[in-house]
Amino acid sequence: MKKSAKQLEQLARLAQIRSDTELKRFAAFRAHVDAIAAQSAQMHEKLGVVYARTEAFSLAEARLANQEAGRLAHGAARLDAELNRLRPGFDVARLRAVREFGRVQVLKKLADEIRDAGRGRQ
Repeated sequence: MKKSAKQLEQLARLAQIRSDTELKRFAAFRAHVDAIAAQSAQMHEKLGVVYARTEAFSLAEARLANQEAGRLAHGAARLDAELNRLRPGFDVARLRAVREFGRVQVLKKLADEIRDAGRGRQ
């Protein structure tokens, strides 16, 4: 029983290293996705401000506002497309991190149970 518990502990240590790597990868991915989402929200907010003007403006000002709105809309669409492109990889990274973390927890629990069962027999 001791050998089995020791082997499980070694597997748990290896799984912990792998889990830490996956969690770091996911954290980096999440930071990237969050930054793009924040930029996109900021663009959408600025776009709303451009069209929310209540005071009258000249034809030249209208052209400038329309040009600015077009630039903002294009930038927001580009960022939204980037988020949609990243989403599948983000979901896969999240699932891998969860799976690896769960694997560590199961191996540690099994090693503890085997160790406790070995102590109970002694």
